[in-house]
Amino acid sequence: MLTRAEIQRFPKAELHCHLDGSIRPHTLREIARGQGEMVHFNLMELTQKMVVSDDAKDLADYLRPFDFVLQYLQTEVALERAAYDVMEQAYQDGVKYIEIRFAPTLSTKKGLTIAQTINAVVKGIARAEATYDIYGNLLVCGMRTDQEAEVAKVFAESKDVNEKLVGVDLAGPEQVGFVDMYKAAFPMIVDGQKVQLTLHAGECGCADNVLAAIQAGSERIGHGIAAMGNETIEKAMLEKGTCIEGCPTSNVQTHALPNHAAYPFQRWLKQGQALCINTDNRTVSDTTLTEEYFQMAHHNDMTKEQLRQCNLNAINHSFANESIKTEVADLITNFERE
Repeated sequence: MLTRAEIQRFPKAELHCHLDGSIRPHTLREIARGQGEMVHFNLMELTQKMVVSDDAKDLADYLRPFDFVLQYLQTEVALERAAYDVMEQAYQDGVKYIEIRFAPTLSTKKGLTIAQTINAVVKGIARAEATYDIYGNLLVCGMRTDQEAEVAKVFAESKDVNEKLVGVDLAGPEQVGFVDMYKAAFPMIVDGQKVQLTLHAGECGCADNVLAAIQAGSERIGHGIAAMGNETIEKAMLEKGTCIEGCPTSNVQTHALPNHAAYPFQRWLKQGQALCINTDNRTVSDTTLTEEYFQMAHHNDMTKEQLRQCNLNAINHSFANESIKTEVADLITNFERE
């Protein structure tokens, strides 16, 4: 069985990582203290507020730590520092390419514009790229708690702000039929292809959302766990070449799955699905990409070649430019090739 050390040093790519769910507690404390807040919190108390509770029952419970974190991500300085922190973590985790996603509207409570939030996050990503051997890009999330017109406005204001903004997503609580509720927001993304589309779908018991997302033009599916065992939807994903952004630990914590052994890792790879594994939220889920893959090795008999295939799936289905795709794919392909 692959060890954590073997997985950590393997060059990896990650497509599904939320900024506000992945900031390390000591970094958030640093940000907050710079704002004159939270001076008396120790790291243990802070961590308890940022990590999902052991008694979380569903996705709604899982999302609660975000409200605490977001109150401190309302300045350009905070967003830049947070993005740098997540990039630094990824580098230490053996990640060579990462797409970090966030919802700009959730950081506009104190007057920042959509463009200012995006450029601040990009600045943090770029600073980390200049320091570490890692590439990063940005995805913008519209929130499913907002109305269709608001989401369309966010996408319209976002898509030309910065070349590092390579994709958009819809995130937040998932309702059955949400794709139809927001379909007017997609054409500018799907038709132009300058900024590409991935959607959270099937994160809870909403399998039909996965099929609707694919039909709406989503190139990747965030989570997609509700499609497990649904042969019609699995066939549609395979035929379209849809990439599944798998997040096993998150799925266990939201009770979409009973445990890691229930994750359809072997099923989907044997079908030929373009599966990759991701952290979702490094801090909220108390995980790393190394740990996610280790769980697949421990509970799902993942081999080294399957580790390689998943990471090739990730970089090949990333929204990076062709130069970065080629460079990272070559690293993954040739690393410790037996």
